[in-house]
Amino acid sequence: MAPKRLVIPGIVKGGVAVPQHEMSLPEGISVEIHVKPADMTPELESELDQWDKASAEAWAMIDKW
Repeated sequence: MAPKRLVIPGIVKGGVAVPQHEMSLPEGISVEIHVKPADMTPELESELDQWDKASAEAWAMIDKW
């Protein structure tokens, strides 16, 4: 069974990620911080998705060759 993912919103203060909600996490637990682009328009996001798809297709062609 895969572990449940928990999303804790936060902000950066003085270069340190600070959770916005009071939550007790075990000391030494491993976490991942994913940074979402704040100023990305839907059009730009769509274009970047298309570039990612094209890149994946190109690598598949290279691997096949």
